[in-house]
Amino acid sequence: MILVQRYFFNQLLWPLVTAVAAFAGLALLTQSLSNVDLISGYSETAFTFFKVTMLALPHLTALLVPLALFVAVLSTLNRLTGDSEIVIASAAGMSRYGLIAPVIRLAVYVMIVNLAINLFVQPLAYREMRRSLHELRSDVASSLITPGAFNQVGPGVTIYARERDRDGRMQDILINDTRADERATFTAREGVVVRTGTRSVMVLIDGNRQEIDEAGELFYGTFDRTEFDLGEFIGPVDAMFFKESDRFLHELIWPDAATIARTGGPERAWAEAHYRLSAPLYNLAFALIAAAAFMAGDHSRMGYSRRVMTAVTLGMTMRLIGFAIQSASADDAAVNAGQYLVPLSGVIGALAVIYWPSRRRPGRALLAREPAA
Repeated sequence: MILVQRYFFNQLLWPLVTAVAAFAGLALLTQSLSNVDLISGYSETAFTFFKVTMLALPHLTALLVPLALFVAVLSTLNRLTGDSEIVIASAAGMSRYGLIAPVIRLAVYVMIVNLAINLFVQPLAYREMRRSLHELRSDVASSLITPGAFNQVGPGVTIYARERDRDGRMQDILINDTRADERATFTAREGVVVRTGTRSVMVLIDGNRQEIDEAGELFYGTFDRTEFDLGEFIGPVDAMFFKESDRFLHELIWPDAATIARTGGPERAWAEAHYRLSAPLYNLAFALIAAAAFMAGDHSRMGYSRRVMTAVTLGMTMRLIGFAIQSASADDAAVNAGQYLVPLSGVIGALAVIYWPSRRRPGRALLAREPAA
């Protein structure tokens, strides 16, 4: 790049970083609101909440980066045009390709980063998030018992635990069971919930049992270890499986038998694979559409608001069509070609508008045909 192109590139880069940071913050806010139940429903720590929220960020960032690039190119070219820097560079002999070369270069760099996120970062992050959520939902102690409070886990059963460590072990436990005629109260120094495929029990260690029998007499006994059945309040352990968004590219192109059986065919996996490969093309399409708003035709002294609104409308329409085609390709594999055609049509259309010959006004055309006096 020559010096002026390097200057234009730097002017584009910082608005892009700012826009990406703003969109990432917005994505974190929306994702954190959907994960509030991790703390309220499962009594988890802020670390688990922050971890699950951050693991969803790569996918959201890859989805929003084309929009951030679109905003960055629009804002930068609007400022450069308003300061007449593009006009001066064009008057100095810079070609139209020379003017849009920094935009294309930045878009290509963003495409590479976007593709890397889609193919490698997103599956790794989503797999870890899926494991964390499965462990969380399988942790009965965190979902049923809030330390330091009396928890009504079911009709007639109340459980209290003074504290619970990160390993799931609870200290100073009290269980009051009034479901049967013979009411029983358990106290134990320590306890832990154990789950298998068919059973869910709380193992109580070093405690005692107090029970009033049918005759009204109090029974008191101690134990080193006993079990309290939780099967009535806890469902079976759900099997963990990876969704299409969690899988790597080769697993989507060649899905295994379990994936095909679960989804009823390989179409959904193929649709996700083609989306991962085609989505980065929207970066180039959005960047060129934004550039076309300022570099197509002659310089306008009346401003570019109409062109900008047209570019925004066309860009959003193109992206919505892309989402619709992605959804349709999950049912029909032949539609996957459209996932590439939509952004490529945006690229070709923007280049055609940028390089379209300048249109003269009718008055100027008539004057050009009149012979000189």
